[in-house]
Amino acid sequence: MKLGAIDVGSNAIRVLIADVSNENGRYACTKLAYLRLPVRLGSDVFNKGKISDENIEKLLEGMRIFKSYLQFYGVTKYQAVATSAMRDSSNGKKITERIKKETGIKLKVISGKQEAELVYLTFQLIPDLKMNYVLIDVGGGSTEITLFRDNKVHAARSFQIGSVRLLNQKVNPSEWKALAQWLTEEIKPYHPEKIYGSGGTINNVHKVLDKHERDAVTLEEIVHLKEDLIPLSMQEITRLYPIKPDRADVIVPAMEVFSTIMEVLEADEIFVPKMGLSDGVLLALHLELTA
Repeated sequence: MKLGAIDVGSNAIRVLIADVSNENGRYACTKLAYLRLPVRLGSDVFNKGKISDENIEKLLEGMRIFKSYLQFYGVTKYQAVATSAMRDSSNGKKITERIKKETGIKLKVISGKQEAELVYLTFQLIPDLKMNYVLIDVGGGSTEITLFRDNKVHAARSFQIGSVRLLNQKVNPSEWKALAQWLTEEIKPYHPEKIYGSGGTINNVHKVLDKHERDAVTLEEIVHLKEDLIPLSMQEITRLYPIKPDRADVIVPAMEVFSTIMEVLEADEIFVPKMGLSDGVLLALHLELTA
């Protein structure tokens, strides 16, 4: 079944088109097309509380492009979701109404809990995964953490800590304390066997380190890469590493989130299946249409 997913995030907006199938209870997702546009809504919202007129126009133009993209590939069933920046924006409702009016796309603003649920839905794509494991999804505006036991959600929480928030120095110190306390009390006692990472930054880190598909990224590698990048300008980062300009300034803050969580959990490595919110949106849509 050919489906589409639109993800309006804090650092970028993206559309994913894929063929989703379920054979004998095992899901498969074959990606057909993907487009990402660097529209940074988070900087507006986390600094001024609302999305600027300039970025509203960029967002609308992006959604028009996505609509044409979906039509080109013959996709009639798709779902569009928005996360942290749109959740916190005072003019978010007006923007979603305008998007619906001008493009026909119904953009659903989802909660941190719903975001986490969609991200961990992607783990149905990993066969026979039965163990205690943790999924960390770091976005531009928030971080979602989920503990699985016997492939069922045991604990989950969203924190207002994200790469764009950190870049703009808009993370409350109390949120870091709440994160460390929750990890210590709710996750660490269960001794998770594996840590999985989701989000564009950890995918980028995996690529920068030239890792093979199933290779884990170690905490030591994250720390060393972070230390190598900190003294460099954005221009130097994009010239020396395979990192896009719109991610060059947020990759270090995002690595700080991952390394902090790994240190609290005393985890030496993190696996990167390169699946995320868009994949979860596709699976949820498939489940809804085949129910």
